[in-house]
Amino acid sequence: MHLNDVVIDRASLSDITGIIKLAQANDAEHGGMLLGHLEPEAVIMTISQMPSVVARKDGQVVGFLLSWLKTTANLPIIKVVLQAYAGTKDAYLYGPICVDKTMRGQGIAAVMFAKLKDFLPEREGILFIKANNEASLHAHQKMGMCKIGEFTYEGSGFVIFAYNS
Repeated sequence: MHLNDVVIDRASLSDITGIIKLAQANDAEHGGMLLGHLEPEAVIMTISQMPSVVARKDGQVVGFLLSWLKTTANLPIIKVVLQAYAGTKDAYLYGPICVDKTMRGQGIAAVMFAKLKDFLPEREGILFIKANNEASLHAHQKMGMCKIGEFTYEGSGFVIFAYNS
């Protein structure tokens, strides 16, 4: 799919460096809202097991959306999410999603989300967002996701969303 010279496609191993670089530019240390640090090994593992999506402009990663099997995402926060809402048996974890700050507002996140749902038809996706991330909460509600619950982790509030493809 093309959007203003942006190609949205399934992530491949050649996208790993670009995904990590974009994630680091948007983590909390750099003023962004992404939680934690994406490790290259974890990204390699998940895009080998599950479809993930990238947005590329001029060959560079300008957006990504990762998906994870519930059984392989073993971060402590994921355990809390799945205790609060486990979803269906074949549900998967959605996120993070990130678009380069210079490319936001063009609908890239929504197109990446639609592409992921095409890759994973008839399956439930589960995600969580920091409760104070108004832009992300609004964007995900606009994409048709439903609020399922809330939880607190290390003193911060989070909202759980889910959707079906």
